[in-house]
Amino acid sequence: MGIGRERDEIVTTFCEAMTSRCDVVISHTRSFVTNAVGEAMAPASERKSPSGGNISGAGAALTIALALVACTSTDRPSVAPAEQPARPAVADLATGITTELDGAAPQLGDAIIAELSGDDAAARAAFQKVLDAPDVPAAVAARSALHLAQLEARQNKSPAALRHALDLVARAAALAPGDPAITDGVQQVQADVVAASGTGDLRGPKPGTALPGVDAQVAAVFAAAERSLLRVHAFRPHERLEVWAKEDATEDLVSRYRAIAEHGGIAQIAAGYRIGSLYHDLALGLLFERVGEYRGRALAYLKTATVWYRASLAGPQIAEAELWRLAAETDLRTAEDVLAAAGANE
Repeated sequence: MGIGRERDEIVTTFCEAMTSRCDVVISHTRSFVTNAVGEAMAPASERKSPSGGNISGAGAALTIALALVACTSTDRPSVAPAEQPARPAVADLATGITTELDGAAPQLGDAIIAELSGDDAAARAAFQKVLDAPDVPAAVAARSALHLAQLEARQNKSPAALRHALDLVARAAALAPGDPAITDGVQQVQADVVAASGTGDLRGPKPGTALPGVDAQVAAVFAAAERSLLRVHAFRPHERLEVWAKEDATEDLVSRYRAIAEHGGIAQIAAGYRIGSLYHDLALGLLFERVGEYRGRALAYLKTATVWYRASLAGPQIAEAELWRLAAETDLRTAEDVLAAAGANE
């Protein structure tokens, strides 16, 4: 009995100095030790070893040793595992989602700041970059086109610059047809262009430009058609009946240019271009004045304009017609830009 108590007291005294974690281990171990010591006290507990010796309380001794190892091991500094990145408890719903801030849209703010600070060159470059970006939202592209048009109309009063300004506002209107801010901006740019050009601007070579090498009768008919072109272009309808009158006047003049185009050569190229420009300007006028009501008809006219521009470019390759061909190429691109912005270029 003395030996058993003595061993029990040793184990108890040692583990009381350990941590609470060790106390948990000992609390389970002591009960096992007590039983083992009891066995050591009984006669049957003294078993013969293979060499013939006695093993008194061997189970208790082994248990004490295990307890000592368990207790002392808690004092050893543990090596922390490599820190692993925390995993979210739920899936990140934003993964794979992009917003307007991921594309070219933030550059619009930089462009506006450059414009307000007076750096028009930087503003123009920034607005153009936004407009050309493939992933820019339509509303942002519309504002970029409008700002570019305002810059063109304000800085450069040349006919080419004014035409470009009109094409840009047409593109803005096609991109955001229901946006009041775009509509107001379009109307203001149009008023600026009209004021800068007097009776309004005309596309292509100056009206009355001679056609070298054509028959005198063809030249006379062409000159008369050019005078009518000025009158039709200057007519800007606002009411429904005025729109119909503008359409009728356009179709009448188109038929006259068609007859001229049948003579071939430079007459075909020049007359084909004029027909395209008539439909082009009619389309823009309808987009400007009655965006919602006449949008479909305006886009149909614009598609017809591209057909005639291409017909003009398909004419004979002659040096005298280079000016007309250049105008056709330029206005074809701008018409296609407006159609693409409106989603109607198919």
